[in-house]
Amino acid sequence: MAFNAITKSNPHAVVAIPPVCDFYFTRHRFSSLGALVLCDILAENGLKVSFRNFPVQCKKGNRLSVPYGISYLEKFIIPEETGKLSYFTKYQRFGPSPEDCARDIESLHPDILFIGCFAFSYGLQAVELARTVKKILPMLPIVTGGGGPSAYPQYFIGDSAIDFVITGEAEVSVKIFLKAICNSVNYREVPNLVWKENDRIEFSPINKSTETDEIKINISKNSTIIKSLYLSTSVTRGCNKGCRFCSNFLVHGKTFKKPDINAIKETLNKLSLDNVLQNSRTVINFEDDNLLLDPDYFFKVIDMFIEKFGKASFSAENGIDYTLLSPDIVKRLITYGMHQFNLSLGSIDPNILKRQNRPLQLDHFKKTVNLIAGYSIPVITYFICGFEDDTIETVAGNLAFLFYQPTLIGISPFYAVPGTGDFENKIFDCLPSYCCNGSSAYPWKGSLSTQTMITAFRLSRYCNLVKQKTHSREEEIILNKINDEKKLYTFIKSNKKIIPVQVENMDEELIELFFSHCS
Repeated sequence: MAFNAITKSNPHAVVAIPPVCDFYFTRHRFSSLGALVLCDILAENGLKVSFRNFPVQCKKGNRLSVPYGISYLEKFIIPEETGKLSYFTKYQRFGPSPEDCARDIESLHPDILFIGCFAFSYGLQAVELARTVKKILPMLPIVTGGGGPSAYPQYFIGDSAIDFVITGEAEVSVKIFLKAICNSVNYREVPNLVWKENDRIEFSPINKSTETDEIKINISKNSTIIKSLYLSTSVTRGCNKGCRFCSNFLVHGKTFKKPDINAIKETLNKLSLDNVLQNSRTVINFEDDNLLLDPDYFFKVIDMFIEKFGKASFSAENGIDYTLLSPDIVKRLITYGMHQFNLSLGSIDPNILKRQNRPLQLDHFKKTVNLIAGYSIPVITYFICGFEDDTIETVAGNLAFLFYQPTLIGISPFYAVPGTGDFENKIFDCLPSYCCNGSSAYPWKGSLSTQTMITAFRLSRYCNLVKQKTHSREEEIILNKINDEKKLYTFIKSNKKIIPVQVENMDEELIELFFSHCS
């Protein structure tokens, strides 16, 4: 063993979320629900628990150099760019340095450290934190879990700083794991566990997912901003749709599961928000994979939240399956307080979606977004850019179609995830994990270049600015310039002034094709 066995009767566990390194960070969505569930399980099993959510500890990010593995993005970055037409301007670390995180963990005198990693793309930060902690606490047992380790546990356990990987859902493994590490029980009895033994990587022969009565519910208070309380939760697990590009099944499985409604009510009753609720607007975001697979269940859940908080507004920023939206469900959601609809379209090309095992109901989509727009509720529709069958023609078609719909456009550059079947795992040993960020615009499928995907990103920003109800004088000028010249422009700050400049290194063929569709 490269770590100390846990012998205390009341051991101290630290659960840590590593800093995030990326071009952007959506603070109000950083809920760490899985880590909070883990904290509950550890406490229920007699451990003292300290939780460190490092990415939210700093109000602003710290600028970093663009990593070597994605240095190809540098030619697309305009350092002084600003405004609603802009691309990313700087790469940042959100949270303290790994050294500061490690010193904080050391000060807690832990007996075991659990490092959460919700996405494989942030795997490098999880490994870096483990390495930094091991330097100062070499005998501390370190465990990783979450979406990233579940997708490719070998990446994590292969590092000497990490002693265990728990894949899948914490409810089925952690209690048994604690017995194993505290009482020297055979690790092969722990479901979903990966560990090292005599320099070999060992996998538990037991693979298990939660039953509905095992699912734990947690509600995360993400932030409080100007009398607005932002909460996140997830009240179901899994999705049985089987879209080829989706990786959620690696943690939650391919079966849609609902805990007993009373379990959610019990969690709400236990939720303590001190005096925050006075005169506050409560905004609740559901992070579920597919909420509307059982709409009656979901409405019962919303009823309970309204009973707890009074008037509240709701969103589902992980995306709603528009094919499950009927006029009645749309009306009910809006009546209940759904303040924004985030819809997942994928593509308007039926052949591309058929290959992805994803249905396309374009007429239904158009009717649905027009229905929602009739209630003056904003809609954001996301399409994926970079499928293996994508071309500049399909990308231009997606953008032009959505341009004429009453919806803002969200673009999701395709990114690879280990375990989804499209790529051999060895490729993830050769590339830095951050290449799997959508913001990296890495050409995974080879169908579109990075240049084309970033051009599509900027075109979506242009479309959204056009759709804006009012424009400043500067915005009117730059939009007219883009329309007249059929070139992309943006704003930069120069000598305390905001001036328009043409964007270089764009895919001119895509721009021309888009404007020809929209003429």
